[in-house]
Amino acid sequence: MKRIVLYDIDGKIPNLALMKISSFYKKSGYGSILSRCITYIKADIYFASTIFHNEKSLKCVKTLLDMYGSDICIGGSGINLQKKLLDETDRCFPDYELYNHNSYSIGFLTRGCNNYCSFCLVPKKEGKLNSNYASFDDFVPERQKKVMLLDNSLLASDKSYEILESIIKRNYIINFSQSLDISYLNEDTFNLLIKIKSMNSRFTKPMYYFTSNTVNQAKIFYKKEWYLKKFERGTVTVIIMFGYNTKLSEDYEILLMTRKLGLFPFVQEYAPIPGVPSKIPEDYFDMDLDKIAAIRFRTNGQNNEKFLRYVNKLHFKTYGKYYLPLLKAIYRYNNKKGINKYLEQPHLLSDKQYY
Repeated sequence: MKRIVLYDIDGKIPNLALMKISSFYKKSGYGSILSRCITYIKADIYFASTIFHNEKSLKCVKTLLDMYGSDICIGGSGINLQKKLLDETDRCFPDYELYNHNSYSIGFLTRGCNNYCSFCLVPKKEGKLNSNYASFDDFVPERQKKVMLLDNSLLASDKSYEILESIIKRNYIINFSQSLDISYLNEDTFNLLIKIKSMNSRFTKPMYYFTSNTVNQAKIFYKKEWYLKKFERGTVTVIIMFGYNTKLSEDYEILLMTRKLGLFPFVQEYAPIPGVPSKIPEDYFDMDLDKIAAIRFRTNGQNNEKFLRYVNKLHFKTYGKYYLPLLKAIYRYNNKKGINKYLEQPHLLSDKQYY
């Protein structure tokens, strides 16, 4: 039997493109081999996919090219936005057996986005919003009820109501993995969303995801407060990106919004895409750092500490000193002994603010 090897370089969930490629070649009698390790495997055809554009992933890409040369086809948003699946491959039902995966189904109903945010690769990769990309039947097995949607702008689709109604009718349990756009939350969408079993990525607890990357977006959350308060308590998470082009006061205002509205913040640092470096303002430190150190999140989870660590590192990079009250805030709950490595170097510490 002929064999095809599929390398998943950096995926955290089953790679949809690789599953479709596997399905396509299995129809022609090939056997599929999935590898997450970058080791040589003798086969007839080779594919690889990388999601992230970082040093570790690019190193893996180089290793694969050194091993296989022109015999391997490597794609994915981490390396090539122009390389796409052929239509006949893209239309294939995903081969979930490739990952021995049956926990949930994965797919898109819509593709693209009309927002054209400068930090986002979706419009460059997928173009304008296409509301007619696929249906649930194109990627959800008959008896599967858990569905992870990868759509980037679902509520902006002119078929959003139809999609939400279909989710309710099919009694699906949904993870809106790329979050929902708060600006499209109105009485109609709200009344449909609260009827949907929306869950976190592990499908272990109810959760709705929205995004706020700018102060202007944060203001929209205040305008939609009536709807947000009507969701079951503790089920709304706001994904917040930092480290792209905001000042400290702007980051603080966005975080403060989640606290005032009783929402969970989920912070993540901007991961640069090709050609779009971070644009952190030179005057980033434009407010009282003690206010940052005094932030109390609804949870003591390590995710929220990522932002404090980012501010801490940037402060040292900018001024050559760590701000001691900020360090104490970082180690307030978790890994409390971790602060010792800083305390052992008092010449690098300061109680003085430089902004």
